[in-house]
Amino acid sequence: MSEGEHTIISKIPRERLNQIAGRKLASLAIPVRLGADRETLEGELLFSGVLRHPATGQVLQRARFQVRGHDTLHFVDPPLAALPPVSFYDCERVSALEQRIAEALQRRVRQLQEQAARLKALGFEVTVDGERLAARVVVKTPTHAFELLGGAEGIRVSRVAPVGGHPFDVPASFPPVRPEEHASRVDVEVWLAQRVPELEQAARESSRPALTPTSTATPARLEAMPPPRNAVTLGQLVRVFGEAGVLAPSAPVEVVQEFQFAGTRYRFSAQRDVGTTFRARLIGPAGDVWNDKFDLANFPGTASVVAAALGVQGAPVASAEPELSPGSGEPVPQHLLPRAGETWVMNVVLEGQQGEEVRYVGTDIDGRPYGAARVLKRSDFEAVFTRAGSGWRLLVVVDQVQGDQVLYRQLDPHRQPMGAPRKMATAVLVANFVPEAAAF
Repeated sequence: MSEGEHTIISKIPRERLNQIAGRKLASLAIPVRLGADRETLEGELLFSGVLRHPATGQVLQRARFQVRGHDTLHFVDPPLAALPPVSFYDCERVSALEQRIAEALQRRVRQLQEQAARLKALGFEVTVDGERLAARVVVKTPTHAFELLGGAEGIRVSRVAPVGGHPFDVPASFPPVRPEEHASRVDVEVWLAQRVPELEQAARESSRPALTPTSTATPARLEAMPPPRNAVTLGQLVRVFGEAGVLAPSAPVEVVQEFQFAGTRYRFSAQRDVGTTFRARLIGPAGDVWNDKFDLANFPGTASVVAAALGVQGAPVASAEPELSPGSGEPVPQHLLPRAGETWVMNVVLEGQQGEEVRYVGTDIDGRPYGAARVLKRSDFEAVFTRAGSGWRLLVVVDQVQGDQVLYRQLDPHRQPMGAPRKMATAVLVANFVPEAAAF
């Protein structure tokens, strides 16, 4: 679209754009509806079985989308969320649109492969992030860990985790890493270390809320929005069916709630994966703000998670146990298996301290922050976590190894067991903890 066409489109009322888009999508037999903001058209596209996830090979059956302007779809579910908006207005059949999406996926994969090859040529160990469709590298220096993602936008720094400091996300507008300008992996590490002040400044500027004429000094509050008219709420279901009713074991479930913070709307969505395990996302105007898996038994509550993800001061207190990466789901290699009597550790990173509260986030074995941040009273935090140099650790002792499960107990700062033994999948332990002897 040319600049002149964009200017014309921007002057057309939103309602009229929605009418144009809705009529075209209806001709393609794609139903749409107004979203919770009563302005954005959204819907779900069903596929014929041709599309497959580039990373897993699984057939993509459906994907939710939002309409941009009058002629493009922006997908909100991974992996299609990694694609740029897809034009639909010139498609005569839905099969043509599906083919266009397949071609966009193929282009994204080629871009991923090209960036992965460049990173490997510099000596990096590259993994594929199947959700974001990007080549991923973690670069560690004595003072920081940098997450690099390679895709359509080139190779960019996406997240920085200072050792013992506050991790932060880097906006996509920050200049990319140019492999052709670096002779080796060491050159990249030096370049990143020199860019830290600029990365911090870019992160501060991107997170600074825009000022409006009505802005005041009053801190922004997280506000749960009322459900749309005629929506079916969980409260209604409980009142009608009672608390003893159960969900069918294989039935799909999605729970949605809208929040507003600092004048911006956010949508929390939790879709059941299997059993009591859900995959949750917090979606803002620019896409995902946070996403993770959780089990109902360990979930601290929607408001608590949303507040923590947005960095709202005074967020509700969460559980003392950090969130755990789910692990690979594959058998654990023999040489990585834990043994009874061993002490394993997981590092946590402090994101902030205010008064008598501590805000922290767990890290995986690569030192990458994982999951939503948690907030605890300082006394509770210090009763569970052990100081290690400038950082903190959670210690557990392995009592028994039973097949693919581990019985363990948490240790207090004096290395004394706390509470009754707990059970954890061996793959989860290995994905999040390391033996104490190897942690230094």
